[in-house]
Amino acid sequence: MTHHVRPSQIAIWPLDRLKPYARNAKTHGAEQVARIAASMAEFGWTVPCLVAADGELIAGHGRVLAAAQLGLAEAPVIVLGHLSEAQRRAYRIADNKLTEMGGWDETLLLEELRGLMAEDFDLGLIGIPEDELDALLHDADDRAPIDDDTADTIPEAPAEPITRPGDIWALGDHRLICGDATDPAVVARLMDGAQASLMFTSPPYAQQRDYGAAKEKVGDWDALMQGVFAAAPVTADAQLLVNLGLVHRDGEWLPYWEGWVDWMRVQGWRRFGWYVWDQGPGLPGDWNGRLAPSHEFIFHFNRQPRQPNKTVESKHAGETLGGGGLRGADGTVHRKTGFGNAIQSHRIADSVFRIMRHKGGLGAAGSHPAVFPVALVEAVLEAFTDPGELVFEPFCGSGTQLIAAERTGRRCCAVELDPVYCDVAVRRWEMATGRAANRIVMEEEARKPARRSRKRT
Repeated sequence: MTHHVRPSQIAIWPLDRLKPYARNAKTHGAEQVARIAASMAEFGWTVPCLVAADGELIAGHGRVLAAAQLGLAEAPVIVLGHLSEAQRRAYRIADNKLTEMGGWDETLLLEELRGLMAEDFDLGLIGIPEDELDALLHDADDRAPIDDDTADTIPEAPAEPITRPGDIWALGDHRLICGDATDPAVVARLMDGAQASLMFTSPPYAQQRDYGAAKEKVGDWDALMQGVFAAAPVTADAQLLVNLGLVHRDGEWLPYWEGWVDWMRVQGWRRFGWYVWDQGPGLPGDWNGRLAPSHEFIFHFNRQPRQPNKTVESKHAGETLGGGGLRGADGTVHRKTGFGNAIQSHRIADSVFRIMRHKGGLGAAGSHPAVFPVALVEAVLEAFTDPGELVFEPFCGSGTQLIAAERTGRRCCAVELDPVYCDVAVRRWEMATGRAANRIVMEEEARKPARRSRKRT
């Protein structure tokens, strides 16, 4: 067998001499072609096209489309005259599929990205979609200060989960079920007739957050959110708060929440408030012309308002309220309301939560990029509930809301679809409290063969 390990000489052909393969199975969308064109404009035409003797393309269809977009008249080519027709057809597939089999060393990748950011290099030219780049760099940022809170420590994901779908765990005053939060039967088993005063959650959004399942399209996300909120076990005066971040597509941010928000209004939920989570210093580097991202949103819905608790310490607590006032047209000075009274110790929080982001801690095999800090959840729980009240979390993840409820004296009922994250949440609560969680055995479960105990030594 002859091995053609050295390519033929690179030739320069007129672009119109290259003919696309009519049955090319590899697709090239407009966004990808634009990215290839931007790369070629920055780095040059670095990879020649592979062609048959008659000019039919074997590899390089995307580069030819990008070259036409750039107005180029010529292309570098290598003629693979030694391949049979069957080999050419096979290689078109192999050339694309073999590259997909490779992975990434995330540590080295992040080091390279940090180096490029330090050089203010345009990261839009490297081919990583904007939303993935945003999530990757936010999760990997180790330069912005992060609150040193041991409650944010997340245990490693188990190799084999103990939890099974349908399991319910009792964690002190809290409950966690492994199941689908869009399933009313699952939610009913968890709540056992109780209703929550607050529902605060950070769901997977668009393609930004991936909880181990297939990435969501916007339509799928709408269906997910509608299912979750249709099954929400909340009181008539409950407050619903949802943490969401921006997603970018084709150079602009995508208002992926619009369909779901419209649906919420049809269900009688008012768009009551729109808050900002200030995550601290933004990440350095070039963000395709945008300012460095350092915030996410919190949407607030309700059917009836509830007076927030005063949770923020007043800077001048105990001092006498003095100062001037407004002077009327007749020259009379109208004093401030409460003039002469002592300033209260606490005030109602404003619409910006200034809390540093928290990095995920499950490792590469089980990373959970949607982890948010316990302090953020505590701030929301303390503002909109009183001690002893019940809160509902449909996307429990690693158990952040369970920890926040424990620390603030609230009770939490949570749902998590993934048995691995159920185990992580249970173990995290056990580590934080020093107590053991108990699996609630249902009658039908009691008749099944025994399984290994959750009790730890």
